[in-house]
Amino acid sequence: MTLREQEVAAVFAELTGGAASDPLDTQTLLATLAEGGRRLFHARGALVAYVPGGRTPLLTDGTDPSLGALAADAARWGEGAGYDARTTGCALVDVDVTTHSAQLRWPRWSVRAQALGFGRATALPLHGRDEEIGALVLFTAADKPLDEEALALVRLFAEVAGHTLTLQRELNETQVLAGQLEHALSSRVVVEQAKGILAARHGLSLDEAFSGLRGYARSHRRKLADVAREVTEGRLPELLAQ
Repeated sequence: MTLREQEVAAVFAELTGGAASDPLDTQTLLATLAEGGRRLFHARGALVAYVPGGRTPLLTDGTDPSLGALAADAARWGEGAGYDARTTGCALVDVDVTTHSAQLRWPRWSVRAQALGFGRATALPLHGRDEEIGALVLFTAADKPLDEEALALVRLFAEVAGHTLTLQRELNETQVLAGQLEHALSSRVVVEQAKGILAARHGLSLDEAFSGLRGYARSHRRKLADVAREVTEGRLPELLAQ
């Protein structure tokens, strides 16, 4: 395995968090993506802009705080190589940001990029399932264009990054849904227990016990599950008492 292949393997392992059971949180993943891109392609700096699921809010990170700020400002301005790549889905390869045409196209962004010491930029869209979810921007000096091998590899890197971000978001959504379902199931169990207690205590049917439980919760403007839990814990002995 060559040195570059070893570097690629190491960066890709960092992106995936080492194992599916231990994924990186979103902001750490973005920082890893930016730093991995900078290191892998010997760039002077890198930034990433990410819109989870193609929706706001925009999340950003960079190999330097000034680059993270540039990514956020570019979105606000509606200009810049990364903004164009993210919104059009088209890569911008090895763009000289010092040219007059770049300054006309991105008046604020190009000035900021040059002020930070960068002369060239390569921006690649990050693809989600059916839409663009962000962009990766690599910055180099004006006299340091990326070679063909690096350009081919950076495209692969961006594809893996987009796929990883998508999987991470889907995993988070699955975990949230699982938590909601678990809470709902737990609440349902508590309500059923409370119904049984009330039915046995007052000689009621389960439907009558539930009606009384629900009526008490409504009249006191409380959640049904909270009232039911207090019944099961013996903290509402007066409920339905005559």
